[in-house]
Amino acid sequence: MTAQLIPFISLGISVGGILFQTGKHAEKIDIIGVKVEALDEKEEYINKNIYEMKSDLKLLTHDVSSIKVDVRELKDRKK
Repeated sequence: MTAQLIPFISLGISVGGILFQTGKHAEKIDIIGVKVEALDEKEEYINKNIYEMKSDLKLLTHDVSSIKVDVRELKDRKK
């Protein structure tokens, strides 16, 4: 009777091991997917900030050039 149970026990252990390993790999794949999504969101956030900084820089450049023109006009009036 023990000789008949050994194949079933080994089959159960093998199937259990396969299911366990499959579960571990599925968890790893899920974690990788979350990391990729997080990186995409981070990249969007960084790009948004870069675009805002560029916009602010263009606005400041325009303002500084206007100030330069005003200063030149004031200097020309004093002469």
